[in-house]
Amino acid sequence: MACDLLGVSLACIWHGGEGWAGGPAANGLQADLPAPPSFYPDGEAVTVVRDAHEDAALCGSPWVTSAPHLCFLAALAPQTAGGALVMIGDLGPRDLTPDDLRRLRDIAAMADQTLRLADQARHATLREREFRILAETSTDTIVRGNMEGVRLYISPSVRALLGYEPEELIGRRASDIVHPDDAVPFGALIGQIRAGTLDVGLIEVRQRHKDGRWIWMEASVRLTYEPLTGVPDGYVASVRDIQRRKQAEDHLTFLASHDALTGLANRSTFDRKLADALDRFQVDGQPVALLCLDVDRFKRINDTYGHQAGDALLRTVADRLRAAIGDAETAARLGGDEFALILLLRDHDEAASLRLLATQLIDAMAEPIHFGGEAIAAGLSIGIALSPRDGTDAHTLLSSADAALYAAKNSGRNMYRFAAGALDIA
Repeated sequence: MACDLLGVSLACIWHGGEGWAGGPAANGLQADLPAPPSFYPDGEAVTVVRDAHEDAALCGSPWVTSAPHLCFLAALAPQTAGGALVMIGDLGPRDLTPDDLRRLRDIAAMADQTLRLADQARHATLREREFRILAETSTDTIVRGNMEGVRLYISPSVRALLGYEPEELIGRRASDIVHPDDAVPFGALIGQIRAGTLDVGLIEVRQRHKDGRWIWMEASVRLTYEPLTGVPDGYVASVRDIQRRKQAEDHLTFLASHDALTGLANRSTFDRKLADALDRFQVDGQPVALLCLDVDRFKRINDTYGHQAGDALLRTVADRLRAAIGDAETAARLGGDEFALILLLRDHDEAASLRLLATQLIDAMAEPIHFGGEAIAAGLSIGIALSPRDGTDAHTLLSSADAALYAAKNSGRNMYRFAAGALDIA
């Protein structure tokens, strides 16, 4: 276009030292162009050389002495650093008219703007590429969603997190695979997104893996805004697997509330459970039975067979207690060889059901425990107290069950006794 508008043999653009932009436009010239000559003075917008052969600075330039063998040269300097330098040339001497100068400036302005837009597009492409590399190589899963909570993008690391291909989750709501127990807090977060009130949110939820397992994850969620209007247009979430952390937390919680040797509830959990059961009795009137149990002659067994045998015996007692009462009731180790059971009574014949359970427990312990090639026989003594007959508070009820336990041991061991206040039902 420049060649035709200005009637010259060659027109070219030098782009900020990066080379010739798009190649030269030429009318009948074939040449690999060298770098532009430095023939325009600083601060001068347009430099025109009518005949380079008569110009001391240019007569030895390769532009003149070799292809393209130019005689006339004109250049419009870039307006800013890194801008476009527009050069035109012809094979014979000539002058530029005012209209030619105006056209040259217009062409230079268009070229400069075009190259700047091209630079911006190239830089945007590079930034997009870098952001995509960050998203697709991050160990966290990156999620882009709209205001309704529908995923628009999800990074490939979701394969390791949940076992899905990204395409299987795009277009679907995260709430579709959230654990029912986490639905309320997760729904509240989505509600904040829809309302546009969320700035940054952090939530821990379980989502269903493709193989059916529940995976604990932590999501850091930030609301995004449309750049021109500032109106919320969706969210970005960074999601990571916290399964191991949750398992460690659960283990620590278990250790804090359970006996390390037997896995039964520890003393602090027993105290809380007993207090809760007695409080509930005040509300719904459901009676509570407390059984205190003691392994007969445990010290002698421990001294005879060793501490490892004693530990094995205690673990066996715990297993047999759990087998007898199931998961619905509370079995605890209070310390040493002392155990306790908290039972919520549902049978109208309380005495009969408790006698049956006590007998079953004593019979279960009658089976020898095998350890280190030895068959170790142990017995079990049981004291039984009921609320409200033997106490309506934990201290009184426990004291009543303890007294009944000692009565059983003093009566010959390997038997059960009811507390004094319950003798009428024994």
